[in-house]
Amino acid sequence: MKLRQHLALFLTALTVVSLDATVAMADSEANMESADNIPINATVIWRAFDDQFQSGFRIIMQQQADSMGGINLEMQDGENSVTTAVNKLDTALTKGTDILAICAPDRESCETMAQKADAEGVPVIFFNMQPLDDTMNKYNDAYYIGAEASQSGEMCAQALINYWNDNKDIADKNGDGKLQICILQGETGQQDVTLRTQAYEDTLKKNGIDYEILASDTANWDQSQALDKMNTWITAYGIDGVEGVLSNNDSMAMGALQACLNNGYNQGDKGKFVPIVGIDANIDALEAMKKGELLGTVLNDRKNQSIAIINAMKAIVAGEEITEDTIGVECTVDGKYVWVPYVIVDSDNLDDTLAQIQSISSDTETEAN
Repeated sequence: MKLRQHLALFLTALTVVSLDATVAMADSEANMESADNIPINATVIWRAFDDQFQSGFRIIMQQQADSMGGINLEMQDGENSVTTAVNKLDTALTKGTDILAICAPDRESCETMAQKADAEGVPVIFFNMQPLDDTMNKYNDAYYIGAEASQSGEMCAQALINYWNDNKDIADKNGDGKLQICILQGETGQQDVTLRTQAYEDTLKKNGIDYEILASDTANWDQSQALDKMNTWITAYGIDGVEGVLSNNDSMAMGALQACLNNGYNQGDKGKFVPIVGIDANIDALEAMKKGELLGTVLNDRKNQSIAIINAMKAIVAGEEITEDTIGVECTVDGKYVWVPYVIVDSDNLDDTLAQIQSISSDTETEAN
């Protein structure tokens, strides 16, 4: 009898232990599942909210994050100031962010920001402002996602070359067989400026174009400065002396265009047209293309870059390898660099690109109100 009682007590105890273990395991699995469902908290520091290109970029990235899920983006305005951007970084690190994405005010500040993030063990993805090679090599958890600047320069020059070859009778205004051009550059010494400008010449040479650079000067990405530069060149060489303008971005291209419009050019008369090409596919540039005022632009693909940045953040936090598959868009992965290609805007995709950018512009206006 006692043996039976002891056996019963043992079996009861074993059942309780088994139940406790089952409950504990279930709780553990539930906690793990709950942890998997917790969104990543990411901080995105922008060079400047009020920059036209960056403003649209920010809208697109937020839209993509909302549609993709699994990540919360805290957007911060660097106000085009290194001090402000670094302060925003310090605050994010103090609060405890999972990962950072940064468009720095300049290349040199990337070193300071990467160093601070590394000290706290927080990975950082730079975008739209490529850090110096030394910075990228020094820190294991520093990455860059963007487009290759030289590619945009090649596309920009190719658009002008196509126009020159197809319209030689009116494009070669002085009949000397040589393409006379002016170049508008962004900030002095900035890598994109150097690479885009060099790519202009490389592409002209590769295509066997006999060309002459009448003038090349910085306008700091600014439309009004570009307007002043173009006015100066028109005065110096005559408007018919300028047979093409290559601009490092659309804002400066629009400044050059305004100077031409003020002189009665680029208004529909094919004989009174200065071909101007920019980069970024801003809405005003696309609308000018639609009206036949601006020759062309190149799309800096903010949608695919946004998707790439979000997918990269998720992969890095999860400890996964960065590959073309994990990035999820057309790209080239080269170590810690992810290159998303530019897209040339022409008659085939102008309407679709304009519709996309108009939608972004509408969202930007709604946010401002």
